[in-house]
Amino acid sequence: MQYWNNIINTAMLGTAKKPADTHGLPQGPLLDAAIQILATPALDREDQLLHIAAVTYNYRQSGVQALSSTGTAPVPVCDPEDKPYCSSAAIKALQQALDTDNHILPGLWLEYCAAAQQLVPPDYLPLVLETAYRHKALRVRAAACCGKRGEWLAQFNNEWNFSVVTTSLEDQWQNGTTAQRLIALKTLRDKEPATALSWLRQTWTKENAAAKTELLGALQHHIGPDDAPWLESLMLEKSKQVREEALLLLKKIPEASLHELYLEVLRDAVQINDNGDIICTLPENINEQVFRSGIEKLSSNKNVPDTDYIIGQLIGFVHPRVWEKHFNCSFEEVVQRFHQQQALQPFIVALVNAITWFSDHKRAAAFMRYSNTFYMDLLPLLPEEQQEAYSLQYFDKYPTEILEYALQQPATWSPELALKILQYCAGNPYIYNQSYMSNTVGVLPVSMVDQLEGIESQHENYKTYWKSIMMHLTGLLQTRILITKAFPKS
Repeated sequence: MQYWNNIINTAMLGTAKKPADTHGLPQGPLLDAAIQILATPALDREDQLLHIAAVTYNYRQSGVQALSSTGTAPVPVCDPEDKPYCSSAAIKALQQALDTDNHILPGLWLEYCAAAQQLVPPDYLPLVLETAYRHKALRVRAAACCGKRGEWLAQFNNEWNFSVVTTSLEDQWQNGTTAQRLIALKTLRDKEPATALSWLRQTWTKENAAAKTELLGALQHHIGPDDAPWLESLMLEKSKQVREEALLLLKKIPEASLHELYLEVLRDAVQINDNGDIICTLPENINEQVFRSGIEKLSSNKNVPDTDYIIGQLIGFVHPRVWEKHFNCSFEEVVQRFHQQQALQPFIVALVNAITWFSDHKRAAAFMRYSNTFYMDLLPLLPEEQQEAYSLQYFDKYPTEILEYALQQPATWSPELALKILQYCAGNPYIYNQSYMSNTVGVLPVSMVDQLEGIESQHENYKTYWKSIMMHLTGLLQTRILITKAFPKS
């Protein structure tokens, strides 16, 4: 309709350049209404345009018939729920969690609701499903709490298809989304590693390359020698991503032929001479398969010779226990040799990489006991009490690294560590701003809620801003307390 385009053009140009008029309007009630609007002295040019636009819009809608459909199957009735809805106190906590615009608190609410075997009330389903759509990490928990009605609603909105609830791991594996199938595979892998591998092998040819790459990640849990033959066969896969993921998994298996290939080179490269000194030099002939597996030949650091660069890579991919046999000593003595022998000192970080790569908790603790240097990569492998102790001990030297690690952990911080972290953040609230500090609500101890007001910035210019951040964080912690109270443990 040309007259509607004229209105749009007037709005774009502005009424100062092109006043509203009756150009193009059809004879009849619409034209009469426009003439009356333009003749009203109480209306300025902008009001005239808006009035004409409103009348014209409704005029265009008049007489439009709704679409009719024949032969369409009726919408199925939603199955009755088999779980109770949550309490009114829980609903209040849910509303408050959603109002904070903080995804951690709704996730916590869903976690408690799922554990209590309760459901989200129908009125809140669209809001919860939409929140879970925006935050992928919430989807599985949302599916568990939205029940039959959430599954029913998913048929009308493809963005909510994650709300389909599966009844068993096998059903989740066979019929779930890729994210749900990955969770099912990881869960089964923790209980029955061999069965999980067989599930993946059975459906392997039906998966696309992206799904194959993602699902292979589940095998990192309890990776072992039984996985090696199949992973080695994946070196013939067409997808480069799949081959690379399989190769990474193979490098985590000490019993794999690739690990033995690396170790064979290192046995010749790291030798003890007659004086008891260690000499590190590469053998002349190295199997080319070593380099085809991803070991780089040339150093990117001018201060690191190519030989040392190759040896360092190999050390990082062999299990640290091999050095106990190679040097015929305990691992504590291995650590001492790496620190004391000049030839091995350049490879201390490589040994740390190996401990991390194979998630060797025992040797991580031993290394930290006999090393004067703090290695952040080993922190996740230590017992929780040692993690806490080292975090407190080295926080002043590595504040940002320890803070980022602590923020990613599910365990609640101790009051001592929480206080140290908040005092550090108070020193630069424009980096650790309200948005950043909101991420700490899940790991801060709720006992801190009464102490936040007393944590002040030492910089006079930052005090007001930091105080507003603490007030915001206090509100989030109070909401967290409300959520825990809404789902009392039975």
